[in-house]
Amino acid sequence: GVFALGYGSFRFFIEFFREPDQQIGLIAFEWLTMGQLLSVPMAAGGILLLFLSYN
Repeated sequence: GVFALGYGSFRFFIEFFREPDQQIGLIAFEWLTMGQLLSVPMAAGGILLLFLSYN
């Protein structure tokens, strides 16, 4: 859970500095890339795993 949360958060942050893919471009709200959209469920899954492990 900690790894998924950390990796998803780190990747979301790093994607701000990467150039968007030419064939895809910016997707949601004209500032999110595909990598950022894919890292959100990973971080959410990490939070869920941490929550379930403490209960």
